[in-house]
Amino acid sequence: MGGGGLVVRVWKEWGIQILVVASFLLQLILLVFGGLRRRSSSARLLAFLWLSYLMADNIAVYALGHMSLESRPGDDGLVAFWATFFLLHLGGQDTITAFSLEDNQLWRRHLLTLVVQASGAGYAIYRYTIPGTWTLVSATIVMFIVGFLKYGERVWALQRGNNGNFALLKVHSKTSQDRPEILKTTAKMDREELILFEAHYMFQFCMCAFINVSLERWSNDTVRSYLQTGLPLPYKLNTDMLYDLVEAELSLLYDMFYTKAQVAHSWQGYLIRAISLLGTVSAFLLFRLDDGKGAHRRVDVSISYLLLVGAIILETISVFTIVGSTWTCSYLRCQGWNRTNAMVLWIRRLIKVGRQRKWLHSIGQHSVLDYCTRDQTKCTKMIEETSTVLKKWRRKVKFSVYTKITMKFKELVLGQIVITMTDHSKSWSILDGPGKYVLTRYELWGDMDFSVKDRDFAHCILIWQVATDIYLCCCDDNQHQSRCLNAEEDDKLLVEAIKVLSKYMGFLVIHPSLLPGGVPSDSTINDLEELWKNRKCSTNGEFARSLLDHKSDDRPYISLACELLGNKMNLSMLQVIFEVWVEFLCYAAYHGTGISHCIQLGRGGEFLSVIRLVIDHIELFQKHKEKSFNS
Repeated sequence: MGGGGLVVRVWKEWGIQILVVASFLLQLILLVFGGLRRRSSSARLLAFLWLSYLMADNIAVYALGHMSLESRPGDDGLVAFWATFFLLHLGGQDTITAFSLEDNQLWRRHLLTLVVQASGAGYAIYRYTIPGTWTLVSATIVMFIVGFLKYGERVWALQRGNNGNFALLKVHSKTSQDRPEILKTTAKMDREELILFEAHYMFQFCMCAFINVSLERWSNDTVRSYLQTGLPLPYKLNTDMLYDLVEAELSLLYDMFYTKAQVAHSWQGYLIRAISLLGTVSAFLLFRLDDGKGAHRRVDVSISYLLLVGAIILETISVFTIVGSTWTCSYLRCQGWNRTNAMVLWIRRLIKVGRQRKWLHSIGQHSVLDYCTRDQTKCTKMIEETSTVLKKWRRKVKFSVYTKITMKFKELVLGQIVITMTDHSKSWSILDGPGKYVLTRYELWGDMDFSVKDRDFAHCILIWQVATDIYLCCCDDNQHQSRCLNAEEDDKLLVEAIKVLSKYMGFLVIHPSLLPGGVPSDSTINDLEELWKNRKCSTNGEFARSLLDHKSDDRPYISLACELLGNKMNLSMLQVIFEVWVEFLCYAAYHGTGISHCIQLGRGGEFLSVIRLVIDHIELFQKHKEKSFNS
């Protein structure tokens, strides 16, 4: 009882102080970590950010209600002063307006909260500050106006993020007709500037590709402007440039859904930031001149200074971030203000801001054979046997890893996509079933069609992943296939790319939000687990070899592995397997819903989204090329 009574007394005495300092610290956390998730898929970071995001709003709402209802001395003017900072903190940070895409749909709830909390803060000002010293009253009123504007801006940003008619698209589309003249200066741009400019110009197409909006007229104008300048088409760039271009476009798309970019880069947003910065500085000066500070406790005065200085710093960071943003650079260049733009770009290069647009450095990996041959303790085995949900959760967390996306891997995958979509455009269609075109082109459809025909996509992935692992483990044992793994450096690169691709598709199977076809069945995995229990193998390589003892069985992954190892057509089977996996990748990227890719942007992004946008870019220019040829 004594301990509980102490907590109650401390809370009554210091509750508001604890809440206001905690609210400010949460704003610092959101500022620092809010922008990190665009290039990180760490579950710990997302959980920490999610808790901070929720706590920041809930603490502010609770504190304002607490101030309105609690009975406190009538001359405690600092309480009302602090109330305005809670309203300011509800406005959030530019780096994270929405945590998830669904938060944008709740903008009406935030609008109602704005009205209620502004009323609560106004009542607190009336209750605690009036009458009071004119300097403190003035500072409180100024901060109330700033807080109201900042929270109103957040509600507006959420409303824009939930609307298909995005404001910035309309602004930048006005300058698209002048692109041939603007692009005459591209020779003076460095690599980062060129990618930045191209990403902003192509962003309209990027947005419409993911929200399923037809933009055929704009697309035709886009291609025509490219042809007029004589510059190479985007997919004719080297793969590294193409990857960075698409990566930058997705980063801009993230800005539109999860940050205040849409409203911050408007004249209203610029005005709000000017008022906010000037207002917080004015409030600081007014509070500094207040003669009544001596009547308050020193710790309360110190907290007030902390809030004021912190607000000034946060607003200053916001202003400089907006000025140095890629959106500002794009706008300046489109308006022809090249000297101002050059100065901003020089500052960006100096502090290496461009790296903040970099993401997708790693790719998820999951192997069915690695999972089936896992070493189980009695405890984990008991848990998995009693709970299917825990078993699936452990499979996701424990047996999902990430590997770095290498330059060679990007070159092989993107290069193969470009070749397939351009050189084989007349015979290949993204709408075909996965793997069908490659197997048909190599005349293997009749022998291997059972692996993909009339099967759900996730099952096809599992069959091909197990068969690929068996092939890579066993083809070196066959004399006529020895060249596959040992002879040439190109083959080694193909082997590594195949392993990464197959494990990435396996990763998507256990994270099916982006995968078309829904959640797969566990029948293949359960079957492999049963086979593993009956084998005395110490590694998954030995287990893969032992699976060939069941050649007479009708298990599709074993039959497919035998067909690959048999190589009746004497083909470069590594190339065949690689192209099949690339076709699987393209199928998954294209047939996934656009909204699922947008949701994934808030979780660190996904390599599959890059492939989806690469396909859309190539398809855009390829269709225009075919139309021009036919006409």
